[in-house]
Amino acid sequence: MDITELAQLALSKITGITHNANLRHFWVYVLCGMAIAVCAHRVGGDDRKFHSVFFRKEVWGSRSAFIDYIILIANPIIMVLAFDWLLKKLWSLSAIVASGVKSFGADLQSESGSIWVAVALTVSLYVVNDFMRWWLHYLQHKIPVLWEFHKIHHSAEHLNFATAERHHPLDAVFFLTGTISAAALVNGIFVGLFGDQLTVYQLGGANVIFFGSNLIGGVLRHSPAWVSYGPRIEKWLISPAMHQIHHSSDPKHWDKNMGGGLAIWDRMGGTLYVPKGREELDFGIGEETQDYRTVYGIYIEPLIKAKRIFQRG
Repeated sequence: MDITELAQLALSKITGITHNANLRHFWVYVLCGMAIAVCAHRVGGDDRKFHSVFFRKEVWGSRSAFIDYIILIANPIIMVLAFDWLLKKLWSLSAIVASGVKSFGADLQSESGSIWVAVALTVSLYVVNDFMRWWLHYLQHKIPVLWEFHKIHHSAEHLNFATAERHHPLDAVFFLTGTISAAALVNGIFVGLFGDQLTVYQLGGANVIFFGSNLIGGVLRHSPAWVSYGPRIEKWLISPAMHQIHHSSDPKHWDKNMGGGLAIWDRMGGTLYVPKGREELDFGIGEETQDYRTVYGIYIEPLIKAKRIFQRG
């Protein structure tokens, strides 16, 4: 891999703004999110000017923000060089599952062009992915070794769009292993039943339901804008405000709102926290936050702490 390819990898998350609808900071989501943020700020009765809240220097120019930017550039290179083989291998599970389904003699290929099959596949992929996002996130918080790596995401002291990509590579690999395996399983079942001429409804290359959920402010989950959908809706959907609560350093908010899009998993798992109104939040993980204010702390400290856990066990 030459220097040009490495540069392209490093900038992939940034250049993806223009064409990758699977990124939460895709330009369409950003524009819709900013419009929602401005409206929510005005309706919310905040006396401060919007720009003085959203574009505060500490949000975009603090040490925490610069760590976000470094991770944004470094992680794509690390992931491709170290783990690309594994992630590609996981997608091959789809063919294995499809073969297993076909071995049972099921043959519904005549239905492969049905609109209902396309709808079922689209909805199944979204719902299964959303559940896996909640469950894997739950494990990241509850299993000590996993938490040591997931802490990196929660060590952000200010939330901006780049914070969404603030993950230790091993934390990202754990999460992707689960979500890709689940998607491969769903794909494999449908291919085994209906053949490989299936259609997933997409917009801009993203599942249309994921696309729609991001139009209502997904990019604002990591931002200084408080956007709540109101208690009735937030029993069903995770709002940006609810995810910001998930990042709160207040103990009453710990391990709450772990869902991606749907709130039903948090409700079923007892991890749902619906705000009754605007809450002033501080972010980070308390005194331990200082351990993750350097590149060394971000990439090496979790390995050291995880090793101590294994040694104690």
